[in-house]
Amino acid sequence: MLSFMLKETDYVEEKVVSSNNIYWDFSKNHGPKQWLKTWSFTTRQSPIDIVLQNVQYDTNLKTLNFDRQFILVHVTNIGWNISFRADNIRAISLSGGVLAYNYAFREMHFHWGEVYKGKCELGCEHTIDGKRYAAEFHAVHWNTDLYATESEAIANPDGLAVIGVLIDANESFDNNKEFEVFLEMFEKVPYMNNTSSFMVDPYLLLPKNTNHYFTYPGSLTMPPLTENVTWTLFTESIKISIDQLKRMSKSYPKESCNEKCFFKFKRQSDSLTITNNYRLTQPLNNRLVKSSYKV
Repeated sequence: MLSFMLKETDYVEEKVVSSNNIYWDFSKNHGPKQWLKTWSFTTRQSPIDIVLQNVQYDTNLKTLNFDRQFILVHVTNIGWNISFRADNIRAISLSGGVLAYNYAFREMHFHWGEVYKGKCELGCEHTIDGKRYAAEFHAVHWNTDLYATESEAIANPDGLAVIGVLIDANESFDNNKEFEVFLEMFEKVPYMNNTSSFMVDPYLLLPKNTNHYFTYPGSLTMPPLTENVTWTLFTESIKISIDQLKRMSKSYPKESCNEKCFFKFKRQSDSLTITNNYRLTQPLNNRLVKSSYKV
């Protein structure tokens, strides 16, 4: 999940600077395996593998409440991802489920894998019984009941809530019409720092069944990796065509990207476009994963 607190001034030349001025991306030298050397975290990191036999059904889990409306969203190619950021930081809110507070929508993005020889069997961040999907959608929210600003929320307990949607891609699937809306914006920001804007319902890509979900206490999946995220991951995936997944990887980290490009995505092909921008699953430790239905 993207660190949504970054500003345009945080992007310097070929490198990306986090909120505390430390370079990171998905390269070998600055990628996920190096993050633990810089950022502090303990026992509730995300993503995780959800083992179904260990999931606890909780009858107290409520229906999620989504404020469904179109809002202005700014789209930016940030070098290792495409960020969809709300113009109004309190425009729409999320509540219900396991959440005890109201959370305002702030930012959404995707994690996806490389299509190689017509297939993709990785790219998502969360897994279920070890099963990996091609991509994953995240909608990031901040707690407006406890905190006055999003900056305050990201640094404090119960500050963030993230919705996760698993995305399945296959040659046999038709194009997803709702997903096409986001792909059109991908194509408008082909290079790093390119920007665009559009009106969209941030919850357009939610699965039909939003009553079945997993929830657990976790963290951001990208720096600063703060351990104050309440995760809600829907059990039903959405389907897109393999061609749509390919089109996600047509964006570039920088306009003149070549073999010396700072961003080195681990991949099987020779292309230097953005892809495989995911973090591997982290230890569950003593955390409990709950479900809203009997698994």
